[in-house]
Amino acid sequence: MPRCLIVLLLVLAILGADAAQSPTTTPAASGAAFYPRGRDRPHKYEILDEVVRYSGWRRVVRRSVVDRRRAARGKKVVEYDVIDHANSSSGGAVVVFAWNSTSRTATIVREYMPGPHRVLCGLAAGIVEDDGKHSEGGGGGTSSASGSEMSSSSSSLVAARFELEEECHLAGGTWYRLTDEGVSVPMDKYVVTEITPYLVIDAEHVPDPRPLDDEEDIEIVRGVTAAEILRMIREGDFNLVGGWGALLALEKLRELVGPRSRSSPG
Repeated sequence: MPRCLIVLLLVLAILGADAAQSPTTTPAASGAAFYPRGRDRPHKYEILDEVVRYSGWRRVVRRSVVDRRRAARGKKVVEYDVIDHANSSSGGAVVVFAWNSTSRTATIVREYMPGPHRVLCGLAAGIVEDDGKHSEGGGGGTSSASGSEMSSSSSSLVAARFELEEECHLAGGTWYRLTDEGVSVPMDKYVVTEITPYLVIDAEHVPDPRPLDDEEDIEIVRGVTAAEILRMIREGDFNLVGGWGALLALEKLRELVGPRSRSSPG
């Protein structure tokens, strides 16, 4: 047998062994679609213990998890460091894309971000807090949601309105939730926080807005076109959550006004 053929057979055997150890499952093979209930698919992981290793504005939690599949191979418990917020029992956060239908531009923010140690762009955003900051009665405006949806997402919507007023000096307008009813999206693999994104159209300027949090130093940037936002996202001048919220909002705007309308974002 030629030497090259022997090598090829050995490589195929190795790849086959790896595939057997780490099987992949297609939607057709599993019989379950990734959407719409993929985020709630059953799994074999169980939280055994959680220990707070650090607690400030954020908490670092050592989470011990048992994986029944790994247990069969002798490794019973895996430990992870996960990030949580101390002032939010819901683990929720919001991000808001503000759009002016007349100028066809957005209002975004530019601020110092201590993690990357850079001044970057983003959207109005914040944690759904439990300390009374996000109480009912702020922000005004109307929502496209049904009564049941408004009830189930009230805390995140109120938080979104407060953050928009604080960070962009805007209130009112027409609001759209950018995920399905009751759905928030995990921020990261190792972060407890789940984000609910919103689009607000034609919010109005607030002359005496709520004050920023003490640690925030935010510049309001008005009149930003859709093309400029996309360029900033590609160039890395937008944080990940803000860029994700902006892309969802621009998609929603195109859905609302149609691709050929003069009100389309571009």
